[in-house]
Order: sequence, then structure tokens, then C-alpha cells
Amino acid sequence: MSVFFITGAGPHIGKTYATGYLGKQLMEQGVNVITQKLVQTGCDRDIATDIMIHRKIMQMPLQMVDKASESCPFVFPFSASPSLASQLQNVSIHPRRLAVATKQLQLKHELVLLEIEGGIMSPLNESVLTIDYMASQGYPVIVITSGQAQSIDYTLLVLETLARRGLSLHALVYNQWHDVDVEFTEQTLLDENQYQQAFDEHDTGTKIAKHTRSVLWHYLTQHHPDAYWVEMPQVCDYGLDPIYKQWGEFEITSQSDLNVTVNTHALVQAGSSVSIESYAKAIADTLLYNGRAYRE
Repeated sequence: MSVFFITGAGPHIGKTYATGYLGKQLMEQGVNVITQKLVQTGCDRDIATDIMIHRKIMQMPLQMVDKASESCPFVFPFSASPSLASQLQNVSIHPRRLAVATKQLQLKHELVLLEIEGGIMSPLNESVLTIDYMASQGYPVIVITSGQAQSIDYTLLVLETLARRGLSLHALVYNQWHDVDVEFTEQTLLDENQYQQAFDEHDTGTKIAKHTRSVLWHYLTQHHPDAYWVEMPQVCDYGLDPIYKQWGEFEITSQSDLNVTVNTHALVQAGSSVSIESYAKAIADTLLYNGRAYRE
């Protein structure tokens, strides 16, 4: 369990922020952890922007492995699938190079959180899909999901595909970001039509999130009883926008700088879930136990 794949059930699900936040919690548990990005597209820098986001959330400077391209061996400027983005740069993505980069990180760290690019069916090259590479490595998988409308379909397709490929689901992480209440501004409160529209939107979103959570929870207990259901705080990206502009301008001094808040209105079933902090502790305890067993 020295490497976890991290993927998302759909676009804009928050897997980059989940990766960084889990890494931060693991560090606070004393784990020597590093994050890795399999491939980065849509980036015109030498260091992957998602790696930079990880480091900011984890409150750590860029590492030597980042500057040596070990934490992300392939970075491409064109925003497309890894296969197309690499072709446009006349570069071939070799799965062996990806595997070697992860092995190098394993030699220096207790745990590697490996975030994939795009979805699990995204092509790495003309003959290898991301899921093919994942299956060849066999690392357990952490899937990020949320309460948005299409999450049920996306999530179940991902989980079914992982099962068919023989990959172990370690955790389904529910990002509460999509459970955020609609903001009722002063103007909205004074305008009857705007208020009704905002109220209807809030009511519909609440019903969707509640239904999504229920369906995914029951599926997980039936088909993946050993996997964790993990609650992740709301993680919004606007507090990290300066990362894309100029590294070094933005300093994180507290959780509030990350716009990370716990949604106290989340529809959590009692006794059925763990916080991401508790999940990090469970991983840390397992690593500690395995380390002791190995030494003995």
C-alpha cells in the first residue's frame, strides 16, 4: 500500500484538491508522503500546475523531485488527452518511464499519491489507455465523487470498470463542494422572482445531492464492503488561482486561505462514513503497523 491511484468520477470533481488535501492530512499524521501526477496537459510550465497546487495545499515548497520531473514525467501545453497532447509535441508517452518515476518516488517516501490525468479511459498513447496502465501496476484506487447531478452515472461506471480490471477500490471520497448552499444576496431577498428561482435551485440541488449520496452509499456497501466512504470538506479552487499566474506570490497561512470548510449540513448517515482526517490516520496506522511487521 505504498502507492494509491487517485481518479475522479467526472470532470471538475476536485481530484487535484483532494489529492493535495489528503497529502496534507497524511503529513500531519507523520507520514513521509509525496504526490505525483501521471501526466499533465494544458500546462506551459516545466513543473505541472497540479503538482504546484498539491504543494500549496500541503504547505510545502517545490521539491527536488518536482524540479527533476519525477513527480510528473510528462508535461504538455495543449489541453487534450495525454495521447493527443504528446503527439502535438512529437513526444511518445512510454508507460515504463511512468512506472520508473513512481518507483523512484517510492524509494524516498513511505507513500505516493498518484493522481491520473483526465479519466480512467483517457488514452496515454495510441495503444494504451489510462486504465490499462493502472491495471498493469495494480495499485489500490481512491475515487473522488460529489453530489452533482451526473455523479451517479459517472461514479458507477468508474467503479464497475475498476472491478472488471481487477483493481481494488480503497476509498470513495465524497467532495462536499457541490453541496454548498445557494447564496441568497440582499438583491435576491428583495426580488421575489430571484428569490423563488434561488430557492428552487437550492431545493433541487439538495434533493439531487441527497439522492446521489444514498445511491452511491448503498452501491458501495453492496459491492465494495471493505472500501472506505470518506467525507471531504468543501474545497473550492478560487483561493488557489494565483498559482496559475506566478509561483511565489501566494502564501497559505491557514485553512481559510484554501477556502476549505466543513459542510455542517451534509447529509451524512451516522456511523457510515469517516472524515478525510480519520481516513488519513487509518492509512498512517496501517503504514506504521506494516513497517513494524517488516522490521520484526
